[in-house]
Amino acid sequence: MIFILSRIRVDYFLIRTSILNRRLSNLNINDEDYSLSTIMTDSVQVKEGKANIRLPEGAVFYNPAQVFNRDLSVACLRLVSKYHHENECKRMLKNDPNATCVPFDQLTAGVRQENGLKIAEALSATGLRSVRYAREIPGIDTIYANDIDAGAVESIKQNIELNDVKNLVQPSHDDAMSLLYNHRKIDEQFHVVDLDPYGTPAQFLDGAVQCIKKNGVICITATDMASLCGNNPHSCYSKYGSIPLHQPFCHEFALRMILYTLHLQAARYDRIIEPLLCMSIDFYVRLFVRINYGAAKAQSQLGDIATVYNCIYCTSFYFQPYGQASLDERGNAKFKYAHGPPVGTTCSHCGSNLRVGGPIWLGPLFDHSFVGELITSIEQAPEDSYAYRERMLSMLHVVQEELPDPLYFDNGKLAQIMHTQMPQNKILRSALLNAGYKVSTTHARQDAIKTNAPHAVIWDIMRAFGEQSPTKRAATERLNTETPYYRLLTKPSTIKVDFTEHPDWESEARKNKLIRFLGNPHARWGPLGKAVTKKKRSSDEIDSTQNKKQTKSDADSSSEENV
Repeated sequence: MIFILSRIRVDYFLIRTSILNRRLSNLNINDEDYSLSTIMTDSVQVKEGKANIRLPEGAVFYNPAQVFNRDLSVACLRLVSKYHHENECKRMLKNDPNATCVPFDQLTAGVRQENGLKIAEALSATGLRSVRYAREIPGIDTIYANDIDAGAVESIKQNIELNDVKNLVQPSHDDAMSLLYNHRKIDEQFHVVDLDPYGTPAQFLDGAVQCIKKNGVICITATDMASLCGNNPHSCYSKYGSIPLHQPFCHEFALRMILYTLHLQAARYDRIIEPLLCMSIDFYVRLFVRINYGAAKAQSQLGDIATVYNCIYCTSFYFQPYGQASLDERGNAKFKYAHGPPVGTTCSHCGSNLRVGGPIWLGPLFDHSFVGELITSIEQAPEDSYAYRERMLSMLHVVQEELPDPLYFDNGKLAQIMHTQMPQNKILRSALLNAGYKVSTTHARQDAIKTNAPHAVIWDIMRAFGEQSPTKRAATERLNTETPYYRLLTKPSTIKVDFTEHPDWESEARKNKLIRFLGNPHARWGPLGKAVTKKKRSSDEIDSTQNKKQTKSDADSSSEENV
């Protein structure tokens, strides 16, 4: 029986593999009928944006689920290029008032711009991202498309030729760390470093921080969400030096852990981080962070680092900053020790035990002026510029409205804790607004709220809502006076809860009917396995392998006859 089941499983695997390995001649990312299975092919030509690339034989280099990532990167770096060009024009006019500077809108993508952006894509694979940057972003000087795999570098060279971007994209066959460390000199540094590895980017952050110019931007993708979201806390600590918390707010927590790690690397070299746009998207996170210089400013960011205490029952969270740092009138860092701890040995709301997580970054995740200009830039771009234009605009509008307060509450989790029905966003938001507090949604999770209200107010509202919408389990749990639920239920209220519908409860994104959270377009939509390149063997190597197999077969036959 076991043998039959094993055989059925092997046959199913072979059939599924043969389906995934179909040979296709052409794949257009803009077609509606493509599926994830089309990426596991021996030879595929992919059209994405203005780039046409051919995937190498037997490689898993391309994932349609990352098209949104690349679209967003093109849009963000186009705005970064605009900032850089304007700063270069100011510098040129300051040195020579009679000089002429071409406006950024008149620059042409694909044409090399002297003193333009110098970009490093440290882990380039097929070079698709670099080719898209070259063909879609004006104001670029040079792009280094680097990969340590020889087969990948050959693919990069072919795609550079195919897209006619030899004047902008320079293939590089080197270890990513070597590329970054070899460009630490000021005149060799990059304006943009793009890190999109398989898994964690942690080992590349030190090199990226050292080779980035002042006001340069580091773009980071992390797909190791199992570690970042708390499934493997020990693994996360070894990579990022931070302990994750497996809670509904884990995706924002992941962003803040990566920012903490980046801040730690930057502060060693008297550099500061300025997050422009940090988002949790599908199965990964994407961060665009500006790096600035200044020892005092780097030291003053100490106040943005904190350890987190998290209740194991009601999920309430408390922050313990590492210190209070600011700049004095002379621009020097002024430090004060933090006072703490912020809680006792148990949760102040339900009396349950506390877990310790972090450290994390407490500062903002977005620069709202940057996000506003980014929205305008995408809206003014031609309709066919981005495959995910509508989704980008929807998510960016949510980001623009999102409060800077760290972490959020999940409506479903709140209902589960209080043994009541799940409250509508309208009810929770109206109650918080009527109490005089701010509230917003979050891009990281559907049916979740961010607010500057104390946790006690949240539980006051949930207690009042539970009285209006009781459940059978709530009636049973009320009888046990030793449970966290009972202690939470019997806490005296700090405010008078008012569920009257507030006129401003609805966000602008909702009023405009923007689709903020889309479902997966296809089955098996998500991360893929690590890219593997098949090495082509010569005829001599094939003959040698066949001879060895024949010799081994003859030896086995002789052995069986002797037996």
